This record gives sequence, C-alpha cells and structure tokens, in this order.
Amino acid sequence: MNAPLKDEQLLTIVKNVVEQNGCHLVDIDFDNHILNIEGSEEAQARCALALEDVLG
Repeated sequence: MNAPLKDEQLLTIVKNVVEQNGCHLVDIDFDNHILNIEGSEEAQARCALALEDVLG
C-alpha cells in the first residue's frame, strides 16, 4: 500500500507537470484542491489533461 503524498511532494509533481506543458503555477490550495495556472488556453488544456493522467 502506498502512503499519501506529502504537500511538498505534490507541489513538486504539479509544478513539474505544469511547466512541462507550457504553463506557470501561480497558486495552489491543497485543502480545496484548486490550482491557479497561467498560460495560453491550449497550454492550460494540456496541463489539465497531463495533471489528470498523473494525479488521477
């Protein structure tokens, strides 16, 4: 069984995925599961799909 990710680990994963898909992570709210990212509309769509793949 895998242990849940710590906030620091999750932040690193999210930041890497977002930046690899042409966006910039502005803010993250761990409690409410909200990400604020900047980038073109196409890049934001790529980020969303990639994050869904990685995080489920």
